[in-house]
Amino acid sequence: MKFKMIALVSALMLVLAACSGTTESGGEVKVEEGIDAKDVFEKSIAAQEEIENFHMSADMSQILGSGEEEMEVNTVIDSDMSLEPMAFHQMLEMTANGESMEAEQYFTEEGFYMKQGEQWMKLPDEMTDEMLTLQETQGDPAEQMEMMVDYVDEFSLTEEDGSYVMSLKASGEKFQGLMEKTAEEMGSQNQMMQEAMDQMKVNEVAYTYTVDKETFLPTNLKMKMDSEISMEGETISTKMEMDSTYDQYNEVEDVKVPKEVMEQAQEMPGMSE
Repeated sequence: MKFKMIALVSALMLVLAACSGTTESGGEVKVEEGIDAKDVFEKSIAAQEEIENFHMSADMSQILGSGEEEMEVNTVIDSDMSLEPMAFHQMLEMTANGESMEAEQYFTEEGFYMKQGEQWMKLPDEMTDEMLTLQETQGDPAEQMEMMVDYVDEFSLTEEDGSYVMSLKASGEKFQGLMEKTAEEMGSQNQMMQEAMDQMKVNEVAYTYTVDKETFLPTNLKMKMDSEISMEGETISTKMEMDSTYDQYNEVEDVKVPKEVMEQAQEMPGMSE
């Protein structure tokens, strides 16, 4: 299995996870008896204007297969995120076939800085601009929840320990429409990622959202996806499971790139260099 393909598939899964997981909402909304999943979605969308920042932690496991080759990739993310403007500071640890990689990242309008080992690097501006545009599109909570409203009738709703739990299990055929919407939202912002998504087939997907009944703030998202993607004449199958938690709403400090990071960072060559 080619490393760049593995990296791209893993990145694509992270985008999808983020796309589906950033349905944060805020504010106080009263709900009458007989509420259904559509009510929860609509009232959450109406309440989202209060959210400015939040903390997210996620565990994601992937099993990638190509022919007789198979690789297990586990990713742990701890992130503080701001929405307007889009910015994040996150710690990331990825383990693939027993080998681990740790990274620290700052992403703001000032640039995208990444540390691996002891060295800080600054990504070229054209890559930062693409990522900023992509993150602004994918990170808009209202927009992402509105995308899922098309599938709200497929969700079942239960109540557990002061929370609403919405669950969906769907065939890939039903979910493919959401994939196409996501690809359209990307547009020309990230051509490589868009092309990869265009060549992706979803076989089955399942979501479980847990939302606090009083605040409508999501506290947990579980996602499973069975998919395959064809690239460069090779088909990679992916089975992914993700478990994310959300907290510290409107309690996270503004994300800023520390001065020492900007001073130490080496410029990474641009795509045309």
